[in-house]
Amino acid sequence: MRVSRLPAGLLLIALLALPLGSALTPPVTDAPDGATRLFVSDDRDPNAGAIPPFVLSEIDDVVQTEDSTMANVSRMRDFYYATTQPPYRVGPANQTLSEYRRAQLRSIHRNESTSLWLPDSQRSNGTVVTDAHITLLGTLEGTHTRLGTAGETRSETGSELLLIPRTGTVITHLDYSTRLPNRTCTVAGDTKTCRNYTLLDQRVNRTVQIGSQTWSSNSETPQQLEYAGATATEPATMQVRATINTTVAVQTSTYVRGRDGWQLSNTSTNETLTLSHTVQDTARVVITTNQNLSVTQTVVRSEDGIDRIILRFEGPQTLSDRRLWSYARFQDSTGRVENIWGVYSQRQYANATRGYRLRNRLNTTLSPSTTITNRPNRTRTRQSTVTGTHDQTVSFPNVLELQLAARSRQPTLRWTGKRGVVSAPKISRTRGFNLSATPAPLDRHVNLTSVPPRGYRTIVVTNVDQPITAVHDIHNDSIPVRTQTVRERNATLSTKTLNETHARIQLTDTATGHPLAGRTLWLSGAATGRVTTNADGVAIVERRDLYVTASFSGSTNVSESAYYGSAQTQVVFQPEPFNIYQLLRSLAGALVSIAAFFVFFLPFAYMRRRKS
Repeated sequence: MRVSRLPAGLLLIALLALPLGSALTPPVTDAPDGATRLFVSDDRDPNAGAIPPFVLSEIDDVVQTEDSTMANVSRMRDFYYATTQPPYRVGPANQTLSEYRRAQLRSIHRNESTSLWLPDSQRSNGTVVTDAHITLLGTLEGTHTRLGTAGETRSETGSELLLIPRTGTVITHLDYSTRLPNRTCTVAGDTKTCRNYTLLDQRVNRTVQIGSQTWSSNSETPQQLEYAGATATEPATMQVRATINTTVAVQTSTYVRGRDGWQLSNTSTNETLTLSHTVQDTARVVITTNQNLSVTQTVVRSEDGIDRIILRFEGPQTLSDRRLWSYARFQDSTGRVENIWGVYSQRQYANATRGYRLRNRLNTTLSPSTTITNRPNRTRTRQSTVTGTHDQTVSFPNVLELQLAARSRQPTLRWTGKRGVVSAPKISRTRGFNLSATPAPLDRHVNLTSVPPRGYRTIVVTNVDQPITAVHDIHNDSIPVRTQTVRERNATLSTKTLNETHARIQLTDTATGHPLAGRTLWLSGAATGRVTTNADGVAIVERRDLYVTASFSGSTNVSESAYYGSAQTQVVFQPEPFNIYQLLRSLAGALVSIAAFFVFFLPFAYMRRRKS
């Protein structure tokens, strides 16, 4: 479902208020697979169908209705939120998103007779370990993106980059079955030898590798891997690996045929097999904190204090190389400039396959491929019992995957505190570039609007009385900000018409009259859209219409600690005067041409036709 766009403050209050409802209602189970998937989006979708009764025009009204039960709220398990503002909680236990995802993974139970694998699992079988796989489900702090950029090769499903911070937590799913051969016996004359296999120990060593760096995990957190200080200057490969080490004891029993049947003669456990089996999964990742992005803040001061803030973001113009900032916070934390990015969550896997162990008497070969502790380099072939599997499709827990999307075409300003200025703070000007030709592709079950994303070089905020003190990326990591303070000066545009088609425009400092060179003037009604002033602050403009408008949007001169404000002017060209004599001469010339046609050409054409 789509609902109307909400202010971040209202959304924050509403979602934080959701846990209050749980105190008034009994806990319920998680939403069923077919439950409504609600997304807080930018606009309404008139074609989305009937809106559930608990979804009103504003999400904050949910907690004020009689239908505000946890059964209803839990169905809204997917929310669309600003990247660094995920305050909501999900499920009957009011868990954070990270807690919820880990709890869902912990709900997967396995034993030595069953294994649960996902549709894209690369299963592998060893000597005693079968149906083994490890699946990379993402990172708690990371988000996937399918946004393609110019010059980047896109697959059918998009670029599929996983954006991760320098330090984070990888979540994985590991599953396998251990299938030891059943008791086997061989008879030679009056002697029978039987072998039993017993599992002594089984341990799993897990690692995560990003580029050339590797981190190991501990056994207390089987569904997650921690890494810190990851570095990579370009998109790298994240690889998770699990090595299952199994220790098997082989007990040999010898029986002698007697009057009453086989009598146990000797039992020995002098053989131990140490087996190792490794499975892995990979994903393409970008460590966003290693990407380039330079943020410069210019504080423009007037006689009355701060007049405006100019933020400049310099860096590559491709998504995989440019660090993605999420918000810039003002000094008193009463306002913030929020970038275009948003995150939506979707269920990563709906179904999985459960393999059940079936006992069948067959001949099999036990061939350890790794070292045998007591008897190295020895391969044993014996008759034993192996198991087949019965596969069944089952539902997989609601492990949510985060996807990055562009929720708006340009940054927005959120101001929550008291203003020390007369007019409301606002973003007066932006300058940016397209990051992608198409919006992020969404899952077919997601009713959510995603716009083509843009990157921004310049953002001008006016009517503010405090500077920016922090800029954060999409993982809430801080981005250094360089600050420079300048004084505001006025600029003047003067014009002079040179002829019927050209005009001279000069940009100068109003107070001193000095020319402002190398500045861009934006034109309307001219042959070109913009021009740059020369050393004398002059630009020659050719008209396209009778009216040419020249605008100067403002610029900073760091060497003079000055900021020149915007200016605009208009050049009016005179229309060409109406000349009656020239018109008559043109008409007379036309009449002479017509008369000559009838007098000279037609008679000769008629005579030639008669002769032919």
